[in-house]
Amino acid sequence: MDDKTAKKPSLVARGGRKTGHWLMTHPMGALQILLVIMAITVVFQNLEPTSIDILFWTLMDIPKLVLLMVSMLFGALVWETLRRVLRRHSTAKQEH
Repeated sequence: MDDKTAKKPSLVARGGRKTGHWLMTHPMGALQILLVIMAITVVFQNLEPTSIDILFWTLMDIPKLVLLMVSMLFGALVWETLRRVLRRHSTAKQEH
């Protein structure tokens, strides 16, 4: 067979070889997307109102959605603060 008569693979077949390329080059991005999808699913399953007691206060009829989002935001802020403090500590330790 010469090169002119050989069949070229279709666009679908050629694209199939690169299907997992983004996933292989961005594993953390894929994990982040998965975690966001899971967080959205959990949040939207909890839309009914609830009450919460904080020390001497009782907050009535707060949607669980708001409570979950505030909790996730607080956790992310604590995580980022700890990450930055530990990074600063490790770089200062390496300089000495």
